[in-house]
Amino acid sequence: MPLRQTWDNRHFFKSTDDPAIAAALSEISAAIAQIATACKPFTQQVEAAETLPKGDFEPLLASLREIHQMRTAVVKKLGNVRVYVSTALSVDATDASASTLLSKLQQVGSELGQAMTPMDIFLNRVRSEFIQMLVADPVLSEMGFLITHERKLKDQLLSIAEENLIAGLSVSGLQSWGNLYTQLAGTLKCTVQGETMGLAKASNLLSSPQRETRLAAWQGVRNAWIGHQETSATIINAINGWRLEETKKRATVRELHYLDKSCHQSRIERSTLDALMTTTYEHRAIGQRALKGMAQVLDIPQMAPWDLRAPAPAADGADTISFDAAIELIANAFRQLTPEMGDFAVMMAQKGWIDAQPTPNRATGAYCTRFAEPREPRIFMSYEGTMTNVITLAHELGHAWHNWVMRDLPLTQTYYSMTLAETASIFAETLVRDALLRQAQTPAQKLEILWQDAESAAVFLLNIPARFEFEKQLVETRKQGVAIAPKLKSMMSDSWQRWYEDSLSDYDDMFWATKLHFSIAQLGFYNYPYLFGYLFSLGIYAQQKQYGSRFNELYTAILRDTGRMTAEELVAHHLQQDISQPEFWQASLSIVTESVTQFEQLTVSK
Repeated sequence: MPLRQTWDNRHFFKSTDDPAIAAALSEISAAIAQIATACKPFTQQVEAAETLPKGDFEPLLASLREIHQMRTAVVKKLGNVRVYVSTALSVDATDASASTLLSKLQQVGSELGQAMTPMDIFLNRVRSEFIQMLVADPVLSEMGFLITHERKLKDQLLSIAEENLIAGLSVSGLQSWGNLYTQLAGTLKCTVQGETMGLAKASNLLSSPQRETRLAAWQGVRNAWIGHQETSATIINAINGWRLEETKKRATVRELHYLDKSCHQSRIERSTLDALMTTTYEHRAIGQRALKGMAQVLDIPQMAPWDLRAPAPAADGADTISFDAAIELIANAFRQLTPEMGDFAVMMAQKGWIDAQPTPNRATGAYCTRFAEPREPRIFMSYEGTMTNVITLAHELGHAWHNWVMRDLPLTQTYYSMTLAETASIFAETLVRDALLRQAQTPAQKLEILWQDAESAAVFLLNIPARFEFEKQLVETRKQGVAIAPKLKSMMSDSWQRWYEDSLSDYDDMFWATKLHFSIAQLGFYNYPYLFGYLFSLGIYAQQKQYGSRFNELYTAILRDTGRMTAEELVAHHLQQDISQPEFWQASLSIVTESVTQFEQLTVSK
C-alpha cells in the first residue's frame, strides 16, 4: 500500500461544512441537556457532602454510573468533531467554517463542563468513605485516579454558580485570546530573500544549510511578529491576567502558587519540579558545550539564534530525505525495540493518518492528536526533507505510539499529563538517532547524527529552561500590571542570558511572540514538561541493558500507566526510583554528558 502525506479523515466527516457536523452537535447538545438533568440533584448534596450518610451511598453511586456512561459517549462524539475541525484548521488557517466551528465547539465544551459541575464539586467534597466505594465499583473504578488527584485541590473550588460563571465567561474571554494567536500565526506572512511565505514555511528554512538563508528566515519571522507585537503582548497579558484573577477568586481557603497549580496539572510534586530545574541549572554547561562544539563545526565564532536549528555541514548539498524514505528510516529504527512499533509507523502513513504536505496557510509547529471513536491518532507537521523534519516526525510518531498502546483502556485512563506525554516522543527520537549512529560508517555521517544529540542537549538544557524562566518573570510582572512589548523583550533577553550565557552571540528577545506555547489559553508553563520528558525518557532508555528482552514489556507498561498514576508513582512502581531527588536527574544528565563529549571528540577531529 502506498504511503500518503496528507490526512484522510473522510470516514468522520466530508468537510468542515458537512451537514453531519451540525447533526452531531445537535445530538451532543441534547445529550448534554440530559446530563445536566441527571447532575442537578447533586446540587442539593454538595453542602452536606462531607457528612453524607452511608445509607445514601448506593443510590448516588447508581446515578454516577449512569452519568459516567452518558458523559463518556458525549466526550467521544464531541472529541471526534473537535479533532476533525482543529486538524482542518491546522492545514488551512483561513478555513472560515472551521474557525466558526472551533468557537462553537469551545462553547459546547463549556456547556458540558457546566452540566457536570454539581457532580464534580460533589465528588471533590464528599467524604473519603464514599470515594473508597467508588474506586471499588466495577463501572466507576476507571475514574478513581482522576477523582483522587482532583481532590488534592478541593479547597480551590468555588460554588456551583461561580464555577459555571467562570466556565461560561472563559469561552469568549480566555479561550478567545488563544484562538486569536492561533489565527494570527496561521495567516501572517513574511518575506524571506524576496519571497513572501507563511510562517510555517519560513520556520522550516531555519533548518537550511545556508547561514544567510537561516538569518533571512529568522529576521522574516521576527519582523512579521514585530509588526503585531502590540497584539501579541495584549494576548499574553490577557491570558496571564485571567489566570491570576481566577486564582485570586479561588483563594478562599489558601492562595495557590502558580507553580503548584502547574505541578498539579502535570501530576508531579513541587519538590520534583524543583529538583529537575535546580539540577539542570547546575549542569547547564553541558548544553553550552554542545553549542560551542556546533559553532566550531560551522566555523563561526559563536552560535546565534538563527543557527540553533542549523543542520550539520555534512548535510550541505546532500539530497533531501523523501517522506517515504523518512518513514522507512524511522520504522526500521522502531523495529529495534519491537516489530510492532515499526509496522505501526508505516501504517500511520498508509492510512492517511499523517498530514505533512506544506500548504500556503498552514499552522506552524507539529503535534499529535487522536480521534476518540475509533481510537485513531493523527500527526500534523510540515515536512520538507531535512534531518530535523525526520526527527520531528519520529517525535510525533512516538506520541502516536503512546496513544496506540492505550487504545483498549477506558477513555478516562488515557488522559496523561504533559510531563509524561513527552516521554514516548523523545524516546522515539532517541531510537532513531541511535539507529542512525549505528549505521554511520564515516566520521561525517557520525557527526551528522551526533549533531542531533548536541542540538537536543542545547534545546532541552538551555532553551526549554529559558522559557520556564521567562514565564515565571511574566507571571510575577503581570501581578503588578500589564507587561508591554519592550518589557517582554527585556525579560526574554534576561532569561536567555541566564541559561545560554556566552554560548550565543545574540538573544532572541521576540521569542515570547514567535513561540506558540506562551499563548496557549488552556494551560501555562508548557515548557518544563519537555525537559522532564527528555531526561525521563533517557533514564528509561538506559534500562534496556538491565532488562534485555523484557524491556519492551516494561516500556509498554510504563506508557499504559501514564493516565492512571502520578509521575512519582509511575517511577516508583516500575523503576523503584525517586524523581524528587537530584540523583535521578543526575543519572540522566550523565547520559547527555557522554553524548556531548562524543560529539566534541568528532568536532576536534573534523
